[in-house]
Amino acid sequence: MELPGPLAKWARKVDRAEHEWGRREVDSWARTAEFARPFSWGEAEAAVLSRKYGRLPGSTVARMLGIVGWTAVLVIAIPLAGAPLIGLALVAVGCNVSGADAAQSWFSLANFAFVVGNLSAFSMLTIWWETRRRSTLVLIVNAINVIGSAGAFTLLAVSSASAESWLPVLILASGLISAVTLVLGLVSKPEGRSRRHSRKPPRRGPRGDKRARALRARQRLLEVVVHRGLVKLDEADLIRVGEFPLGYWSELDGLDEREWRRVLERRHTGWRDFGPQT
Repeated sequence: MELPGPLAKWARKVDRAEHEWGRREVDSWARTAEFARPFSWGEAEAAVLSRKYGRLPGSTVARMLGIVGWTAVLVIAIPLAGAPLIGLALVAVGCNVSGADAAQSWFSLANFAFVVGNLSAFSMLTIWWETRRRSTLVLIVNAINVIGSAGAFTLLAVSSASAESWLPVLILASGLISAVTLVLGLVSKPEGRSRRHSRKPPRRGPRGDKRARALRARQRLLEVVVHRGLVKLDEADLIRVGEFPLGYWSELDGLDEREWRRVLERRHTGWRDFGPQT
């Protein structure tokens, strides 16, 4: 899918600015810099991370677009995840208003909320069915569904207001599906690997939007030093070195051939598993 004209023009402007920055601040320097012999990965990375990461034209627009995008996600996700709680509030209002017509209006809105709640509950069950693992997100959403459904059903049971026949059915369905998925999640193994193998190292290097630029700058440095013959890497190792966490190239220094292979194949090296980072 193509970007709208103004956004595409802005994106090209940012790409050109970053390319020019990389050519000026990284490529020109890396082609002539005197690196340690034997080559020191840690020193080379520290040098590229110390380059000037000034603000690029259009970076403010990128930050604003990111904020708008996350806001839109939250606006959509929060009502979906909390639909049964919204339904509970609507049922509570409907049970306490005067007049059957007014109550039915609120119950109709609650019907819609619990339709969404059932969709949410079914989607969480689908996620569990595909992974068969305990997910924090699935547990939280199902707990919310169970609480909202139980509260709404209890209010209808003790209230003298007469709700539409579909509302209790929708509430029960939402609550039962969520309760089953919640129990299945609680008795399942946690998703991912064990805590010992899933630890991430402390972040190093630039933060925020400059971090992605630093990763790309380091990749440019890697390509230049390989082209200069300062290090010899095959295509697979080139990819693996590029996937190293930012600020941790020093882990490659002083390794023998066996340790080098263990690290590049992302096996446990005593403190974590290496893997791609964004």
